[in-house]
Amino acid sequence: MAEPTSAGAALTHFVNSLELEPETLRADRPAVEAFVKWFGPERPIAELTGVDVRQYHDSVTADGEPDDEDGPSELSDLEPLRAFLAYCSRMAFTEANLVPFLQLGAHAGGARGGAGAAEELGGEGYHVTLEGLQLMERQLEVLKAERPLIADKLRAAMADKDFRENAPLDAARDEQGHLESRIRDIEQRLRRAVIIDRDAKRGRANVGSTVKLLNIERDREQVFMLVSPTEVDPAKGKISIESPVGVAVRNRSAGEMVVVDAPSGPISFKLIEVVD
Repeated sequence: MAEPTSAGAALTHFVNSLELEPETLRADRPAVEAFVKWFGPERPIAELTGVDVRQYHDSVTADGEPDDEDGPSELSDLEPLRAFLAYCSRMAFTEANLVPFLQLGAHAGGARGGAGAAEELGGEGYHVTLEGLQLMERQLEVLKAERPLIADKLRAAMADKDFRENAPLDAARDEQGHLESRIRDIEQRLRRAVIIDRDAKRGRANVGSTVKLLNIERDREQVFMLVSPTEVDPAKGKISIESPVGVAVRNRSAGEMVVVDAPSGPISFKLIEVVD
């Protein structure tokens, strides 16, 4: 399971994942914030249990009235909680899928990390570590902070009324297009993010795993940490799960033989150890 995350931090991650859906965010945020306030923003979200969720559900459905003035005011406020709890399950912030305790139906979602969560996202899950998730959020914040600077460049360049040969304007537009493309890419990854916890891996290599490999031909051991493409750092031994080595060892267990399709040709390895 991912390292402990506070309920308040889980809410922040959830809000970031909805940046592309402002209407949904505006509608869902108050109900989720009320729930997090009720539970305790500083408490580890991993401490949240089905009993807690059922208790909150009962306080809402008993008479449709909130327990206090800051609580939920309608039964429909449980639907945003479904999305929040499903997100916490997908990100392995909670020990289990707590969506069923809201009693919203048999197919309310909330699959854990791995294939189940990826399927819930239409087969387009973006596997990442918690550190990678935080890195993307920081990158997104930095990129969005650049928008006003580029807007200033555009205004300055447009002051020149001759647009036919306005190199600064063309450059500013290109810079803006590149920036917006990077922002959209990170936002899409955040929406599809899945953290695979230890239970989901079941001893098999995946994002977040450290693997020890034996190069059969050279009789040499190598150690790598498998990460998402945004977290790659060769100097620290972090390689992408989408690299030739990552593809070869993904979902494999210690003791198995794997073949890496390297540019120089296939290389045989033995997977000696997998550490989650």
